[in-house]
Amino acid sequence: MGRNTQTRFIKDPPNNFYFHPFKDDPSMIKLTLAEFEAMRLKHYLNLSQQSSASKMGVSQPTFSRILENAHKKMTQALIEGKKITIFGGNVDYKKSFMGYGCLNCNHEWEDETASKGKKGNCIKCNSDKIYYLVREPL
Repeated sequence: MGRNTQTRFIKDPPNNFYFHPFKDDPSMIKLTLAEFEAMRLKHYLNLSQQSSASKMGVSQPTFSRILENAHKKMTQALIEGKKITIFGGNVDYKKSFMGYGCLNCNHEWEDETASKGKKGNCIKCNSDKIYYLVREPL
């Protein structure tokens, strides 16, 4: 049995969820949101694999596997003229905010009073091992 997939962070879902060639074919290639984001970061924004992996919150070898799967699916869809749909996967949308993070449970949360130096406990596990966090957009 394989390991559970780790959450991958993406900036936004794609504007187009479908690519539809003129050929009418009921088969469809399914590209995950993580695969789409990997291609966006690496090929559209021209980031390195290490930088792209860091933005998605995965290791560089994992990023490389995600990108390789995306390339295989895109190549198959283009060569065979298949429809492409983009959805699914274990992802979360990363937004910018100021707040806190917990060293105990890795939970992060937004807090408007964070910049004023107010510290408390984790809202998830009640640990006092928290840190100030400024998350910037991808």
